[in-house]
Amino acid sequence: MTIEAPDSGTIADVQRQLERQLEERLAVLQELEPFALPSVDPVAYQSAASHRAAIEQISAALNRIAGGTYGQCTRCGRQIAPARLEVLPHAAACIECQSHADAA
Repeated sequence: MTIEAPDSGTIADVQRQLERQLEERLAVLQELEPFALPSVDPVAYQSAASHRAAIEQISAALNRIAGGTYGQCTRCGRQIAPARLEVLPHAAACIECQSHADAA
């Protein structure tokens, strides 16, 4: 099975989508920050941590777009399936590599 790399039009659309997601997550994180202490609000603390992790993943995907490596698995170098990128545009690994990482 051959997987094709995303074309430049698709990449531009994905970049806009990721930038929008990044802005939304940063705005939510900014609202959570004053309360995001385990002793003050443990739910806000966990939510903030989740948003920070997503922000890192989205930022890394934007860096891969800028570097021309978006859509390539950061572990094995093969192309990530377009269906996976459609569902999870900031995916850094192909499903096989991600499955191995999750099992470890």
